Amino acid sequence: MHDIIEHYGKVVVALAGVLAAVLLTVAVVSIVNSKTKTAVENISYEKQITDAIDGVEQN
Repeated sequence: MHDIIEHYGKVVVALAGVLAAVLLTVAVVSIVNSKTKTAVENISYEKQITDAIDGVEQN
């Protein structure tokens, strides 16, 4: 009985480690995704386009 408990204890610890790694990966991906989305939404494309057009017209 002791051998069975010892074996399944190792399995539970291994599964807990895998679960922790997955949760950490999901957290990091979520944070990077939200920061990237915020940064892209804040880019002013219209200003860059008008600046480029104004630069071409001045030359």
